[in-house]
Amino acid sequence: MKKINYLILFIVVFIATYFVLRYLPSLRIKLFAPPMEYFVESIKHMVFFKSLVSVVIGLLALGIPFIIQGRTK
Repeated sequence: MKKINYLILFIVVFIATYFVLRYLPSLRIKLFAPPMEYFVESIKHMVFFKSLVSVVIGLLALGIPFIIQGRTK
């Protein structure tokens, strides 16, 4: 795979993981506000923790192709 494919894979996994973490019941915010304000605040809530978890999962997803390539050679 080319380097750009790995970058795209990482970005997609990072964003998907971050959005999944937004909807976990223990990480949701309790806010009665218009939908756009709720969306923005839910993205900002616990941003460092959610980003760290997303980066770790993204890096794990990048490791899978390397493991597969190593075993097929």
